[in-house]
Amino acid sequence: MVLIHCKTGIGYEKAPFDAWNFDYWIIMRQFINFPVAIFIFLAGYFVNIERVKKSTTSYMINRGKRLLVPFLIWSSFYTLLTIYFAGGKVSVSDTLFKLVFGLSSIQLYFIPVLLQLAVLTPFLIKAIQSRRGTKLLLLVTPIYLIGLYAYAIVYKSQFAFYQTFFPAWFIFYYVGLWIKINGYKPLFKKNQIFNGALCCVIGLSLSIIEGYGLLALGFPEDFATIQIKVSSIFYAFAIINLLLVIKPYMEKMEIKWLKILGDDSYGIFYVHLFWIMISYIILWYVPLIGEVLPAYQLLQVVFVVSLSCLSIFMIKAIMGRKLSGRFLGL
Repeated sequence: MVLIHCKTGIGYEKAPFDAWNFDYWIIMRQFINFPVAIFIFLAGYFVNIERVKKSTTSYMINRGKRLLVPFLIWSSFYTLLTIYFAGGKVSVSDTLFKLVFGLSSIQLYFIPVLLQLAVLTPFLIKAIQSRRGTKLLLLVTPIYLIGLYAYAIVYKSQFAFYQTFFPAWFIFYYVGLWIKINGYKPLFKKNQIFNGALCCVIGLSLSIIEGYGLLALGFPEDFATIQIKVSSIFYAFAIINLLLVIKPYMEKMEIKWLKILGDDSYGIFYVHLFWIMISYIILWYVPLIGEVLPAYQLLQVVFVVSLSCLSIFMIKAIMGRKLSGRFLGL
């Protein structure tokens, strides 16, 4: 997630000596085009089914408070930063629009998506348990994809706020819920890890091919690297399948640093864009670093993740875990 939001390769494509940075970025992005899909899948997978069925109203209220309170606080924070960098010259309507929909910081669209999916959750649970409408519901995201591709073909750009609407991610949430209710059924009877890894390689290869194919057809660079395209969705599901296959083995292992990152992941989601802004200011003083995009991104990731974890630790120490969790999602 952090690496996705680091410095892009746009602008290197026609550079006389640095054009390789563009190809690196296109290929690297295909490697990491899975975080949001997995987060959405896990959001469905970890739904407390009995709690939802016991009281839909209570579930909605609790889910709404847990998502909305930190979202509005962080959206306000990033909106104020936007106003500051704009020199205070912003319209009231534009500011309110960005505040409500989290458009002042690129990662915040994730929370409105979760809120939309939360509203649908009771209906989806009933549909899955009654085994009705599965084929129709699985078509929601593919149909949305057709619309995205058609728009990009006609207008040579991405549909505005395309990732903020739930259909973009619906299939991952639905499958997560489905597996939660019905259990995981291995795709392969034998050599599950090998075959699962092979599917990941195939998905990645298809993503790279599609990425360059879209560029050749005149699609914009950011469309060729998005997480919501046919090959990237296949790749994300391949990784999800592999994670489910190795889950029994991972449960026996205790990797402390990974646990720390996992525990702080929601907080990192909120704070990392601030530290990315700061990293651009600091790295501006590093000579020649802009000519080597992988090195630039590596320094960014180390700086941003380290400072994000440190700031989360400090805020928890000052506010306490309960308050920081309730109001800031840390």
